[in-house]
Order: sequence, then structure tokens, then C-alpha cells
Amino acid sequence: MEHSRWTTADQPAERQAHLAPASGPGGPASPAKVVVLASVPAGSPAARGPAAEAASGKWPGVLERVRGAAQYIRHIEDRAQDYEVRVHELLEQVRADMRDADAKVRAAEQRTREIQARADALIGAAEERARVAEERAGSAEEWLRRISDAIESEFVVEPAPLKTGTQDA
Repeated sequence: MEHSRWTTADQPAERQAHLAPASGPGGPASPAKVVVLASVPAGSPAARGPAAEAASGKWPGVLERVRGAAQYIRHIEDRAQDYEVRVHELLEQVRADMRDADAKVRAAEQRTREIQARADALIGAAEERARVAEERAGSAEEWLRRISDAIESEFVVEPAPLKTGTQDA
């Protein structure tokens, strides 16, 4: 952005005299670095001179720069509003995604609970079948022991006499 500058020729004589003693060459108050914005009444002698005509020639440029700055500020504000709308859209999208993720987590937890319940039921049924099988195996072993005892007691086999290789007759 451009800045308006008064040269020493554009300043009233009393202003030039005021600046001259206070500033040295290239000092902080040099006329090339000072911006003077003062209104001069239309009826004053300074307003009717050549400096007033030169100053009035600069006002359209100043006005144009002010309008340009205002347009630039409006453009920046429009962009800021666009960004704000986009941020709100993104925030709403993130919220929706969070709700979806939360729903998926809850559904997964429910499925986990259901699977755990089925697994517990299957484990319980398997344990019951194993208990019944152990009882049946114990009963079968008891019957086998009884059958073995019955065979041994009912069918007593006496050893046959041993035959020797000589004949006595």
C-alpha cells in the first residue's frame, strides 16, 4: 500500500520552519518521512496559494487508496467468512464421523458381548459333555472290572500237569 508524503514544497512555511530546527539531515523527523494530514479552511491564505492547489490535486489519489484499502478489507473479511463457514462444515463433519464411530464401537461391543455369551454357552455345554463322558467312562471301567472278576472267579483254570519226556508204563 502506498503512503502519502508531503515534500517541503507542499508544506506551509510555518510547518517547514517548525521542522527545520528539530530534525537534522536524515533524522527521525526529516520532511521526507513525515506525513502531515491537516485541514486548512477554504478561506485561509494557505488554501488559496499554489500549495493548496497541489494538495487538492492529491486528494483524488488519497481517496482512491482509501477505496482500494476498503475493498481489500472487504475481500479479506469475505475470505474470513468463507473460512469460518468451511470450518463449521468441517466441524459438523467431524461430529458426524464421531457419532458414526461411536455407534460402530457400541455395535462392536454388543457383538462382542453376544459372542462371549455364545462362547460361554458352548464352553458350558462342552464341559457338561465332558463330565457326562467321564461318568460314562468311570461306569464302563467299573463294569469291565466286574466282568473281569466274574471271569476269573467262574472260569478257574487249573494248570495242567507238566509232561516229562520219559514214559512209565
